[in-house]
Amino acid sequence: MTVLFWASLKAQCRQLRLVDGGGPCAGRVEILDQGSWGTICDDGWDLDDARVVCRQLGCGDALNATGSAHFGAGTGPIWLDDLNCTGNESHVWRCPSRGWGRHDCRHKEDAGVICSDREKLRLRGGDRECSGRVEVWHGGSWGTVCDDSWSLAEAEVVCQQLGCGPALEAVRAAAFGPGNGSIWLDEVRCGGRESSLWDCAAEPWGQSDCKHEEDAGVRCSVLEVRLKDGAHSCEGRVEVKYQGEWGTVDDLNWSMEEAAVGCRQLGCGGATDAPKGAHFGLGIGPIWFRYIYCKSPESAITECSYPSVKDHRPEGNSHDKDAGAVCSALELRLINGDHSCEGRVEVKHQGKWGTVNDLNWSMEEAHVVCRQLRCGAAVDAPKGSKFGPGIGPVWFRYIYCKGQESVITECSYPPLKDHRTEGYSHNKDAGAICSAREVRLKDGAHSCEGRVEVKHQGKWGTVNDQNWSLEAAAVVCRELKCGAAINASRGAHFGPGIGPIWFQYIYCNGTESSLMECSYPPLKNYLSEGLSHDGDAGAVCSALEVRLKDGGHRCEGRVEVKHQGEWGTVNDHSWSLEEAQVVCRQLGCGAAIDAPGGAYFGPGIGPIWFHSTNCKGTESVLTVCSYPSLKDHRPEGLSHDQDAGAVCSDLELRLMDGDHPCEGRVEVKYQGAWGTVNDYNWNMEEAHVVCRQLRCGAAVHAPKGSKFGPGIGPIWFHYIYCKGQESAINECSYPVVMDHHPEGHSHNKDAGAVCSALEVRLKDGAHHCEGRVEVKHQGEWGTVNDQNWSLEEAQVVCRQLKCGAATDAPRGTYLGSGTGPIWFQYIYCNGTESLPTQCSYPPLKDHRPEGLSHDGDAGAVCSALEVRLKDGAHSCEGRVEVKHQGKWGTVNDLNWSLGEATVVCRQLGCGAAISASRGAHFGPGIGPIWFKYTYCKGTESVLTDCTYPVLKDYCPEGLSHDQDAGAVCSALEVRLKDGAHRCEGRVEVKHQGEWGTVNDYNWSMEEAAVVCRQLGCGGAVDAPKGAKFGPGIGPIWFHYIYCKGPESAITKCSYPTVKDHRPEGHSHDKDAGAVCSGKCCLVQKGIPSRRSFSLIPRITMRIWITAFRTFLGEDSSGPVTP
Repeated sequence: MTVLFWASLKAQCRQLRLVDGGGPCAGRVEILDQGSWGTICDDGWDLDDARVVCRQLGCGDALNATGSAHFGAGTGPIWLDDLNCTGNESHVWRCPSRGWGRHDCRHKEDAGVICSDREKLRLRGGDRECSGRVEVWHGGSWGTVCDDSWSLAEAEVVCQQLGCGPALEAVRAAAFGPGNGSIWLDEVRCGGRESSLWDCAAEPWGQSDCKHEEDAGVRCSVLEVRLKDGAHSCEGRVEVKYQGEWGTVDDLNWSMEEAAVGCRQLGCGGATDAPKGAHFGLGIGPIWFRYIYCKSPESAITECSYPSVKDHRPEGNSHDKDAGAVCSALELRLINGDHSCEGRVEVKHQGKWGTVNDLNWSMEEAHVVCRQLRCGAAVDAPKGSKFGPGIGPVWFRYIYCKGQESVITECSYPPLKDHRTEGYSHNKDAGAICSAREVRLKDGAHSCEGRVEVKHQGKWGTVNDQNWSLEAAAVVCRELKCGAAINASRGAHFGPGIGPIWFQYIYCNGTESSLMECSYPPLKNYLSEGLSHDGDAGAVCSALEVRLKDGGHRCEGRVEVKHQGEWGTVNDHSWSLEEAQVVCRQLGCGAAIDAPGGAYFGPGIGPIWFHSTNCKGTESVLTVCSYPSLKDHRPEGLSHDQDAGAVCSDLELRLMDGDHPCEGRVEVKYQGAWGTVNDYNWNMEEAHVVCRQLRCGAAVHAPKGSKFGPGIGPIWFHYIYCKGQESAINECSYPVVMDHHPEGHSHNKDAGAVCSALEVRLKDGAHHCEGRVEVKHQGEWGTVNDQNWSLEEAQVVCRQLKCGAATDAPRGTYLGSGTGPIWFQYIYCNGTESLPTQCSYPPLKDHRPEGLSHDGDAGAVCSALEVRLKDGAHSCEGRVEVKHQGKWGTVNDLNWSLGEATVVCRQLGCGAAISASRGAHFGPGIGPIWFKYTYCKGTESVLTDCTYPVLKDYCPEGLSHDQDAGAVCSALEVRLKDGAHRCEGRVEVKHQGEWGTVNDYNWSMEEAAVVCRQLGCGGAVDAPKGAKFGPGIGPIWFHYIYCKGPESAITKCSYPTVKDHRPEGHSHDKDAGAVCSGKCCLVQKGIPSRRSFSLIPRITMRIWITAFRTFLGEDSSGPVTP
């Protein structure tokens, strides 16, 4: 036992680093043990081993696992040999190996890695490639460098690291404009020969007393690139000019991505090949790049990742591995059409024009051709040589595009060559017809309203108003970047146009990005067919933004509108629930609960843009309502004392009377009462949104006609219309939410939904928070294949199961083989999702018939985190500490705010957050810094429901306890006052040392149930309103409170800022109360009080009295009279 203890302790003291790779995330792997740095032998070294190293260092994924002392030979011991990691271990020394210190290697076999998330450097704001503001990628974000001590020596290191020429100038005082985000480095002091900026002396990462007005910059001489010894200027060996001398690029990691960036930088189109091994002959001179890694969207190779630019020949690199590139340099044209934007598709390759075979040719491919030629959208993709057979080569046997590509060389296609020799002929040449049309609004008051006109064949014409609708106008507004459509005018509202009437009619669904994507008959002049300009269509657009300001949360507050770049308010003249409903819908905030006027949320500032507004309540945005011209109405005598406001409520949703919580009758809670949805227009799109909102997977069925039985209570929705992509039903379209019973609707038409309802569990682990990942689909439990399985995916599983953070993501039946289907072939998550069904994955089915087996079942090990507040005056204030892997650690204050503190306070049952302290306000902690940052919305129930990176000790990455986060919570007490006993009465809350009341707005049995539970008083029997237990005194702390009912304390419910609401007009005549069941009704000598009896339903009372008689030993068989 003692030996094992000391072995474990020694392992915990080991350190890991990468050296001689130009940064902390690339280089030779070295381990510190027993005071000596040593290396790892490359025997058996592969990407799985490298992945463990990169993950352990917080450097992302592994790009390459290098051997043969690629980063130079190390010194000292060789600690590990014959390493055989699975890729999921937390530390590299926990992988199977020959044994610690046992090897048969020499340092010329030292292992190395190149990780993806290395510190990076870039220049921004300059007028050319190698000049600009210095920006550093660190901790997952870009930040700047302060110019304190900034000189030519530091600039020289930056220029060398970026592969630019020598430094020309060290620029200070934000000469290239101030940056944003963090200032990562300050007081940087370089000698000028360092390989990277972070090799220089500097203050710790993120510690700076500077502002962005002191951002440092550089001007470097520029790296040139060329392709040498190819057949033309767009193919050949890649050569780079540095320090006045041309050199080559080693082909380590060289691929199509890197070649694509080289081709793009040279203006040579897309890459068609990325040859290695000195395909274009051996270069001479330096080998400037030991490797380069690009993602391929970069515009120049200096934007990619690579180590210091220097001659790598002394390290053993040779020109036998010079990289090359072959670029397409393709030109494109349309031939034999009526104009330059229609015709046979022809491509110029190797100096010769040829055609494209129409195999697989469709609108997607034609769209890319039209886009590349700047001819608008594709109208048709004709096949079979519609524009006549071409001559010369058939360069493309086929081409496959998604339709979003900017040029055809970004699509997929086989090698370019003349395919006529394979039997292809010009009888199948592909063509394209592009819209080549412009759109404008004419004769309106401004450029975003007027008669719709389209330019076709060089001539402007109009659109006939047959079938013209708001959907079509919305597409015009979107295409012109004019915001939402307010009106779709007909009958030449903006005056009759002149010239052709190009569109006989047009039909849009409203989601298209261009008018040319809608449906319409062939374009021609319809004047000759009897149409006249008296039927010209028009559109009125508005690009207004809307927000709610100074409320308790983003879904309540003063209504403000941004017009002409300035925020202003809405006068409350004619303001009602209908107008508030539209605002709530536009903001995705559910239904309107209240429409307060009279500057209820305080007077605004700036213009009063709306004199009045009149909405029906069904509009999707405020600008679709009726209102007078927008201008500042203050000069007319209006004041901010009459600013309009809105209080919205995200509608609650549930499925009732099904076999499980993910199927049943759709019910919505509004104004405290559950009601149903009428099945008018109900279909799979609406059901999909319901399932998504409830996190129940995909919709399987959308039953109508009260399949799950008729509901009771209101019918809140007359109808609802969704596109299917919305995240919640309040983002769909629907009329004003009210009880539609009086209109003749009945519960015989209640809508329902059946969702796939994926359940997740961890099986065969030591406890319920570790094990093999299993998913229940179609009523049967199955497993997840471990392809692509990593900590990110495990993190999502742990979050769904409320099991804290993922500590391991074992693969390969680590936790035993499962049985039954393998539902997931793979799954890909970024780690921030709340459910696996929000990740990416192929269709769910049993993948065993495809050859997958349970030998590859994925697993997860989670750690249910504990949270505490330390070193404050009481248990509800202090430094935030989290227990992970059995050890208490702290939270870094990056992004720390009241939202995060609110979640901590809620998790601890400490009431509302009063303050979110930063900078180790409660003193620096000790031990690990588990959280690099955390991001919460403020509504989460526990900290692990928030978004945060993988939990590990971030001390080795430069974070310190000087930035520990803290929280101060209100620690609310609750009591019931002036009732017959302690379990009934007026609800009172103690805040800031003073007792106050709760306003009864929205007060219902759900809220009362939480109060009763918090007080240990059983369930709620009644939720009286209107100061039933007499008016209280002192503050009214809660404007309102909203609970679902299962919460353990009212501080876990939703409510606006806790403050005295009496100055807003609230009075104690509306104090809320609660009557609880519990063991509260026995008073002196065990006899129930008369008042308590009066509050118990008659049947319940009879049962209670019978039981009470039995308790007293009386005969309980006789009649019971309450």
